[in-house]
Amino acid sequence: MRDGLGRLTPRLVGLLATLSAALFCVLRLVRLGGGAGRFIVAGQPFTDPATVPGGIPVLANGGFDGQFFYRLALDPTSVGMGRSNGISFDYGVRGGRIGYPVLSWLVSLGGRPSLVPTAMIVVNVVAVGVLAWVAAHLALDHGRAAVWGLAIAGYWGFGIVLGRDLAELVAAAAVFGVILLVGRGRYWWAGVVGVVAVSTREQAVLTVAMIAIGVAIVEWRRGGPRGAALAVAKVSILPAIAFVAWQSIVAHVIGELPASSSSRFNSTWPMHAFPGALRGWVDDAVDAVTRQPGVGFGSLLPILCFAGLVLLVGTAVTSDGLRVAWVQRPWEVLVGAAAIFVILSSTKGVLEVPADFRQSADVAGCSWLVLWASSGRRRHLLLAAVAPLTLVVIGFRCLVL
Repeated sequence: MRDGLGRLTPRLVGLLATLSAALFCVLRLVRLGGGAGRFIVAGQPFTDPATVPGGIPVLANGGFDGQFFYRLALDPTSVGMGRSNGISFDYGVRGGRIGYPVLSWLVSLGGRPSLVPTAMIVVNVVAVGVLAWVAAHLALDHGRAAVWGLAIAGYWGFGIVLGRDLAELVAAAAVFGVILLVGRGRYWWAGVVGVVAVSTREQAVLTVAMIAIGVAIVEWRRGGPRGAALAVAKVSILPAIAFVAWQSIVAHVIGELPASSSSRFNSTWPMHAFPGALRGWVDDAVDAVTRQPGVGFGSLLPILCFAGLVLLVGTAVTSDGLRVAWVQRPWEVLVGAAAIFVILSSTKGVLEVPADFRQSADVAGCSWLVLWASSGRRRHLLLAAVAPLTLVVIGFRCLVL
């Protein structure tokens, strides 16, 4: 990284990531045809093709999560379970995930149906650039070249997020923004960015809590309990207020807390469903050998992406960077550990189709942070191993499915 790439600034890294994401979207639009509405992947029975605005395509069955974000981007107040703008929710949790839709609503000049599909793409493209810019600064703070930030922004799970109007990119940009800010002691600003994180995905509440605990550990070492308590308040009070307030508003409409409305479908005891899911991935991978190219390869993705995560985490936790990170930036270790716990506690329904482990960006990102704190050349060897996987998975999501 000591050549020209090693001299890239965070701004240029962010620009490079933004242009790459834009190219991904252009290629996918050409591949799919039909305009920006194809990214939403709306489907019956949740989306009614006769009444949904914007002229977006509607599949015969199912669809994907992007259709629920589309509904909220059209009208962020439409949090009830009944049909609104031709779209109904499957779970009440949808109304609580308001961060990405609100940003799309703003970009679309107040939810104009003709602009919302494009706005949702634009928000995610910008989120890629912001995440890369943030990660580049994190790399510099860890003594590495800014270009290493692309390792976090280029997580393979973001291909399906970018290609299907999902929220994980906005959530990741916010989470790593909080990590960057607490590392520089800007606790109030970290709390402001934390509002975006917890408003985008409810799992970010656990992430912010882990960051606050890490901050408490550092500040306790420096100045005792009083300084630790004050720092924790600065980091967590704004996200806590925002999360509770919005959850309460939605709960008043739907009759239950949105964050808990799908918990029985999404989480279980750690490792309860994981062995069965792993067997299913292996069976699908073996079966994929006899399938058509493209379709068959899609069945290989769960086992490939999981293997990539195992390699990332295993390399990080066996490096000396884990000890360094725990001493200097314990929140990085705590966030990664909590994210691993969430993966292992997922239900069979979630794990059967893990969608490239798009929700595991915190695991991958924190593994890179730990590796940046390590000595030796492990990070270079790891990059050589995961870069081809990233290109294959994101390429598949761009040009095939």
